[in-house]
Amino acid sequence: MSSRNRQSGMSLLGILIVMGLLSFFLMVSIRLIPTYMEGRSVKSALELVAEGATSKQSLSEITKRIATTFNTNRIEAIKPREVKVYRDKGKIVIDANYETRTPLFDGVDAVLMFTDNIIVID
Repeated sequence: MSSRNRQSGMSLLGILIVMGLLSFFLMVSIRLIPTYMEGRSVKSALELVAEGATSKQSLSEITKRIATTFNTNRIEAIKPREVKVYRDKGKIVIDANYETRTPLFDGVDAVLMFTDNIIVID
Protein backbone atom coordinates (compact mmCIF):
# COMPACT_ATOMS: atom_id res chain seq x y z
CA MET A 1 0.00 0.00 0.00
CA SER A 2 1.50 3.34 -1.02
CA SER A 3 1.47 6.35 1.26
CA ARG A 4 -0.27 8.35 -1.44
CA ASN A 5 -3.50 6.36 -1.07
CA ARG A 6 -3.64 6.96 2.68
CA GLN A 7 -3.26 10.74 2.44
CA SER A 8 -6.37 12.84 2.36
CA GLY A 9 -7.28 16.35 3.43
CA MET A 10 -5.10 19.32 4.22
CA SER A 11 -2.03 19.37 6.37
CA LEU A 12 -1.84 21.45 9.52
CA LEU A 13 0.28 24.03 7.67
CA GLY A 14 -2.32 24.26 4.90
CA ILE A 15 -5.11 24.77 7.42
CA LEU A 16 -3.11 27.52 9.18
CA ILE A 17 -2.43 29.32 5.88
CA VAL A 18 -6.12 29.20 4.90
CA MET A 19 -7.19 30.39 8.36
CA GLY A 20 -4.62 33.20 8.20
CA LEU A 21 -5.89 34.38 4.82
CA LEU A 22 -9.50 34.21 5.94
CA SER A 23 -8.64 36.15 9.10
CA PHE A 24 -6.85 38.81 7.09
CA PHE A 25 -9.75 39.34 4.69
CA LEU A 26 -12.24 39.32 7.56
CA MET A 27 -10.23 41.97 9.41
CA VAL A 28 -9.98 44.16 6.29
CA SER A 29 -13.72 43.81 5.71
CA ILE A 30 -14.55 44.70 9.30
CA ARG A 31 -12.45 47.85 9.05
CA LEU A 32 -13.59 49.00 5.59
CA ILE A 33 -17.32 48.25 5.60
CA PRO A 34 -18.27 51.02 8.11
CA THR A 35 -16.34 53.59 6.07
CA TYR A 36 -17.97 52.40 2.88
CA MET A 37 -21.42 52.52 4.48
CA GLU A 38 -20.82 56.08 5.65
CA GLY A 39 -19.90 56.98 2.08
CA ARG A 40 -23.26 55.60 0.96
CA SER A 41 -24.91 57.70 3.70
CA VAL A 42 -23.24 60.83 2.34
CA LYS A 43 -24.57 60.06 -1.14
CA SER A 44 -28.13 59.47 0.12
CA ALA A 45 -28.03 62.63 2.27
CA LEU A 46 -27.00 64.69 -0.75
CA GLU A 47 -29.78 63.15 -2.82
CA LEU A 48 -32.24 64.02 -0.05
CA VAL A 49 -31.06 67.64 -0.09
CA ALA A 50 -31.30 67.75 -3.88
CA GLU A 51 -34.88 66.41 -3.88
CA GLY A 52 -36.16 69.35 -1.87
CA ALA A 53 -34.07 72.03 -3.58
CA THR A 54 -34.62 74.16 -6.64
CA SER A 55 -32.14 76.07 -8.76
CA LYS A 56 -33.72 79.31 -7.56
CA GLN A 57 -32.61 78.80 -3.96
CA SER A 58 -29.55 80.58 -2.68
CA LEU A 59 -26.31 78.68 -2.21
CA SER A 60 -26.29 79.48 1.50
CA GLU A 61 -29.74 77.89 1.95
CA ILE A 62 -28.55 74.70 0.31
CA THR A 63 -25.37 74.71 2.37
CA LYS A 64 -27.46 75.04 5.54
CA ARG A 65 -29.66 72.12 4.44
CA ILE A 66 -26.55 70.03 3.82
CA ALA A 67 -25.20 70.86 7.29
CA THR A 68 -28.55 70.00 8.90
CA THR A 69 -28.86 66.73 6.97
CA PHE A 70 -25.29 65.72 7.81
CA ASN A 71 -25.92 66.52 11.48
CA THR A 72 -29.19 64.58 11.52
CA ASN A 73 -27.62 61.54 9.87
CA ARG A 74 -24.47 61.78 12.02
CA ILE A 75 -22.15 61.95 9.04
CA GLU A 76 -18.61 62.64 10.18
CA ALA A 77 -16.55 61.49 7.18
CA ILE A 78 -16.87 64.86 5.47
CA LYS A 79 -17.64 68.20 7.06
CA PRO A 80 -20.41 70.35 5.57
CA ARG A 81 -17.91 73.16 4.95
CA GLU A 82 -15.88 70.78 2.74
CA VAL A 83 -18.83 70.31 0.39
CA LYS A 84 -18.56 72.66 -2.59
CA VAL A 85 -21.84 74.26 -3.63
CA TYR A 86 -21.70 76.48 -6.72
CA ARG A 87 -23.66 77.59 -9.75
CA ASP A 88 -22.77 76.41 -13.23
CA LYS A 89 -24.83 77.47 -16.29
CA GLY A 90 -27.89 78.27 -14.21
CA LYS A 91 -27.79 74.99 -12.30
CA ILE A 92 -26.63 74.35 -8.76
CA VAL A 93 -23.85 71.82 -8.39
CA ILE A 94 -23.13 70.06 -5.11
CA ASP A 95 -19.67 68.51 -5.15
CA ALA A 96 -18.91 66.32 -2.15
CA ASN A 97 -16.09 64.18 -3.51
CA TYR A 98 -13.67 63.18 -0.80
CA GLU A 99 -11.26 60.52 0.29
CA THR A 100 -10.73 59.00 3.68
CA ARG A 101 -8.00 56.93 5.31
CA THR A 102 -8.79 53.94 7.44
CA PRO A 103 -6.03 52.28 9.48
CA LEU A 104 -5.82 48.55 8.78
CA PHE A 105 -2.92 47.56 10.97
CA ASP A 106 0.41 48.94 12.18
CA GLY A 107 1.51 51.54 9.65
CA VAL A 108 -0.80 50.38 6.85
CA ASP A 109 -3.83 52.47 5.87
CA ALA A 110 -6.50 51.96 3.26
CA VAL A 111 -7.53 55.00 1.25
CA LEU A 112 -11.14 55.03 0.08
CA MET A 113 -12.05 57.59 -2.58
CA PHE A 114 -15.68 58.59 -3.02
CA THR A 115 -15.80 60.34 -6.39
CA ASP A 116 -19.44 59.85 -7.34
CA ASN A 117 -20.86 62.48 -4.98
CA ILE A 118 -21.70 65.19 -7.51
CA ILE A 119 -25.34 66.25 -7.65
CA VAL A 120 -26.75 68.76 -10.16
CA ILE A 121 -29.97 70.58 -9.28
CA ASP A 122 -31.94 71.87 -12.26
